[in-house]
Amino acid sequence: LMEVMMENNNSIEENFKELDDIISEMSKDDISLEKSFELYNQGLKLVQNSNLQIGDMEKKIIVLNEGKDE
Repeated sequence: LMEVMMENNNSIEENFKELDDIISEMSKDDISLEKSFELYNQGLKLVQNSNLQIGDMEKKIIVLNEGKDE
């Protein structure tokens, strides 16, 4: 997973835009199996990276909320 983070410095919004583009490309009738598999792997890496980013944000929110109660 750390390798995924090193490869992708996109924002979550940019990741979602790329995922949307990948889904559109994979939906084409003339896509080869090889290209489909390549796009699937790219999409999987984007999802993993987004999950890590969301997890980091959740941790920051928890820390901010804990500080607010004191």
